[in-house]
Amino acid sequence: MLRHCFVPSDFCFGMIMPLLKDKHGDATKIDMYRGITYRVLSRVVLFEDYLNSDDLQFGLKNSSCCHALFVFNESVRYFTRRGSRVHCTSLDASKAFDKVLHYGLFYKMLSRGMSSKFVSLMIYWYSNLHCAVMWKSILVDSFIIQCGVRQGSVLLPYLLSLYIVDVIKDLRKPDYGIYVGNIFTGCILYADDIILLSCSYYGMKKMVNICTGYGIQWDIKFNTMKSQCITFGGSHSSDFTVLLTGSTVQ
Repeated sequence: MLRHCFVPSDFCFGMIMPLLKDKHGDATKIDMYRGITYRVLSRVVLFEDYLNSDDLQFGLKNSSCCHALFVFNESVRYFTRRGSRVHCTSLDASKAFDKVLHYGLFYKMLSRGMSSKFVSLMIYWYSNLHCAVMWKSILVDSFIIQCGVRQGSVLLPYLLSLYIVDVIKDLRKPDYGIYVGNIFTGCILYADDIILLSCSYYGMKKMVNICTGYGIQWDIKFNTMKSQCITFGGSHSSDFTVLLTGSTVQ
């Protein structure tokens, strides 16, 4: 397959198994379901050696949600113990898994120095993807997949990591976020969730603008309804709101 950059047609087909996000939710609403897809090829073409992710991106290899929470808690505690405030904004990427631009993903693969043969294989594979939904043991008609990475695939965390990790580099450059000593901890990523930390309101607004700009460039839309702001520490309470894609996050 690598020699000829070709993937058999059976490897290009996936069955989507809809799973209810909340068993107490309204089962008649489409948004209440998460589509989990299984593909054989995903278990074959792992390319972990190329994915030396940022230390602030958790959920890969040996990092977990517990590690992300530890970095968050210790970073906030470091500043609040010294009498400083820490402004925090959590951003939720709306349906990030389903909106990944395939050719943007291929571009990032090449930028990481991946083999052109391997990228050509991925291009062929993703250009011929089609899926069908399995509902109550009935397989409906298949449809073409034009964007997104499938949930349930072992490649999912690696592909999403590759697609979104550069936002951390953009957030490091202007020094708007917090530093513990000389270590930047102003941005914490876990899957498609982003937490921003800054000691100044101005810096927080600038960091949100950076994320918004990155989202516009790579077609990542942030959900203002699921995004939140909070301030830790300080002797006096203060109102803290930021604008995200024209809407107010509180």
